[in-house]
Amino acid sequence: MKISLSKNQQEELRKFFREVDKDNNGKIDQQELRQLLETVWGQAAEIDITLAIQSTFKKFDLNQDGFISFEELYIS
Repeated sequence: MKISLSKNQQEELRKFFREVDKDNNGKIDQQELRQLLETVWGQAAEIDITLAIQSTFKKFDLNQDGFISFEELYIS
């Protein structure tokens, strides 16, 4: 389900994506997502980070290549 975003919102999402994409390869891998979630939630979070990563990749990794591209994130 694609949501409508203004140009400004699209650019903000793109900036956020680039910040998470630490190796600048245009894709977010599971380790990059883990780093983000540990930063946001803390390593000792009550939330199961591994489960959150699996759930995120199940929803957004549309081509199942083990990465989330900006296009997959934006169109999901």
